[in-house]
Formats: sequence, structure tokens, C-alpha cells
Amino acid sequence: MKKERHSDRGRGMTFLFLGFLGIVSLAGMITPQKAFSDSENRYLQKKPEFTVKSLLDGSYGEKYEQYLSDQFPGRNGWIGLKVTSERLAFQEDVNGVYFGKDGYLIEKYDTEDVEGEQLNKNMEKLAAFTGAAEKSLGKDHVRVMLVPSASQIMTDRLPFLAAPYDQGRVTEQLSERLKETGNSPEMVLPAEDCLKSFRDEALYYRTDHHWTARGAFLGYRLWAESMGLMPWTEDMFDIRTASSEFHGTVYSKLNVPWRYDSIEVWQPKEPQDYRVSFDGEPKEYDSLYFPDALKGKDKYAVYLDGNHAITKIENRSIEGDQKEKKLFIIKDSYAHSFAVFAANHFGTVYMADLRYLNLNLKEWMEEQGITDVLVMYQIPGFAKEKTVSRLVYK
Repeated sequence: MKKERHSDRGRGMTFLFLGFLGIVSLAGMITPQKAFSDSENRYLQKKPEFTVKSLLDGSYGEKYEQYLSDQFPGRNGWIGLKVTSERLAFQEDVNGVYFGKDGYLIEKYDTEDVEGEQLNKNMEKLAAFTGAAEKSLGKDHVRVMLVPSASQIMTDRLPFLAAPYDQGRVTEQLSERLKETGNSPEMVLPAEDCLKSFRDEALYYRTDHHWTARGAFLGYRLWAESMGLMPWTEDMFDIRTASSEFHGTVYSKLNVPWRYDSIEVWQPKEPQDYRVSFDGEPKEYDSLYFPDALKGKDKYAVYLDGNHAITKIENRSIEGDQKEKKLFIIKDSYAHSFAVFAANHFGTVYMADLRYLNLNLKEWMEEQGITDVLVMYQIPGFAKEKTVSRLVYK
């Protein structure tokens, strides 16, 4: 009798599990595919198209696995449940995120997350591009700022046993490559040293991977001084909190109840005549800040309306020689909160996001009359970004 009861119970659990899989599969079939995740601020993998070539090279399997993960019904709820259970087991990091002190959620990066073939390719491209641009524009007109993530700077907020990858190795390797190719390693700015000097301040968001406006301001001052410009001081801005209800990209990896971040905007006390346009469109805006973004999930897009292929900023208040100067920033989204400060020194600032743009950079720079270049990326993002292959100057 006992064996029969155990057998019945086993069959019941099997049927229950199969029923659950059936419901999930049915939900997956009738639920429309999502193209974009607002909570994670990224595009989701759609069902890949099958080809013999993609099957043989392994890309089909990789994409299909990501598709199943991205399009899983109730995905956010399951993520939250998984995180909660792992936290109850006293894990210090979950889903690649450290639960830091003072409410900081800090992305975890190991050696394999940063170093590898893609980083080597990207550094080779960056060294070649900046070396060629330096020869064309002059030694004092090309800069590189690779910004470390929070785990490199806010070490005092990390869990006791945390041992993240040392991102300083990337800037060291880049400087060595520039030396080997006869170019100036001085063009690589010491962002890590600059930020560590002020690490007691709120330089990174608690729930997002970006630096805050204050962190970007420190990076701006470092860059401006290296360019021989007189950086603006904090007392030259009206600083106000634009939103106190910001949950960023790191929070979205966990999807558990957490305290909100605040986002600041720094408006010059002396009014500036800005004109902002995107992707060559004729429509212009007179502000560097876009408050409509604060109504949505991606509140960081308040800075220059988020990601665009080409962003053009004119400052018609600039006078003298700088009025004719044109700065070109090749970047990821770390540059958005930086550019609102840099725009106060150049008649025109262009920003290019290579993820959405593929053109002959040398020809385009010559057509626009570019005088200065800055390449700015967050280090872990730069290490994995395949579109850096488009960083070519010839």
C-alpha cells in the first residue's frame, strides 16, 4: 500500500509539473513577443530565424537560449522571486549584482567579464583611431576617458569578501599600446584617480550603472583642465533634484523592493543659448535637459534625450575663438551627463553612438570641421562593445 501511495504521489507531482510546463508554454505562444524591456532598458531577443549556417556556427543555439530567457512569461516576477530566495540564503551577490552598504546595488565584474578577445580588438581599434586623429588634429586635441564602474571606485561600499576585477588594468594596457605605436599615452585621462579622490560623495547611482551628475562633473573638470580650458565651478550652477523616484538598470536585474535614487540637473546660472538636434533632423530644442523622460522608466534620458546616433549641441552664447571650435565625442551613455558641462566651452559639440551609426568617421569629421575629439566609454561596456569595430580613421 505504501509503495502504491508513493507511486501515486510521484505520478501526481509529474502531472503537476507537466501541467505547469504546458501552461507556461501556452502562455508563451499566445503572449506577443516584446521588442524592448522598459525595466531593463534594453532590446529583447526575438525568436531567431533558423538557418543551417547559424545552427552549425552555434549562433542559433545562443540566440534561441536568450530568446527563451527574454520572452519567458512573467519574467520579471520570476527574477524577483529568484533574487529574494538567494538573498534569504545570505548570498552577497545575485544576478551579477553586489548588495552593497548604504543601499548600493553594485554590478559585479570578474576577469572573464572584461578581459578577452573583444577587449583586445577594441583597444587595438581605439589606439589606431586616436593615434591617427592625434596626427591630424594635434597632440592637444585628442583625449580618451574610460570611466570605471562603481565597483572600482566605491570599494568601501562593497561586501566584505567582494573581490571585483581591477578595471585599472584596462587603462594601463591602453597606455602601453599607445606607447608601442609611438602615440601619446597622456591622452588617456586618469578618471579612476580623479573619482577615487571624491569617493565619499554620491558619484554613482544606487540602482543604476551610470555615474551621477556629480560624478560626471568631476570627469568634466578633469577633461577640461587637460585641454587647457578653465572648468566651471559648482557655484556657477543652479542644482536641483529633477526626480526622487528613479530605479535604474541595476535595480532591473533584481526586481525587488528597493529605495529610490534621485536625479539632479545642473543649470548654468548665467543663461546659455543652446540649440540641440538629433540625427540630422531640422527640429531644434533649446535645452540640454528633457523632462518628459522623467515620466517614464528610463529617467537617465533626461540628459540629452538618451541614445541617438548623432546628437548636435550648439551653444550660441560662446564667444571668441571657442565659438568656432567643434568637439566630437564618440561615446556610450556615460557621456550624456558629461556633455551638458562640455557644451559650455565649444560653439558646437557632436556626440556619436556607434551602436546606431556606421559611417566613414574621417570624412565626416572633415566635413563638419571637427577640431577636438574625446572618446568616452564606461570600461566594462567598452570591453564588450562590438561596434567599436567602426572606430576607424582613414
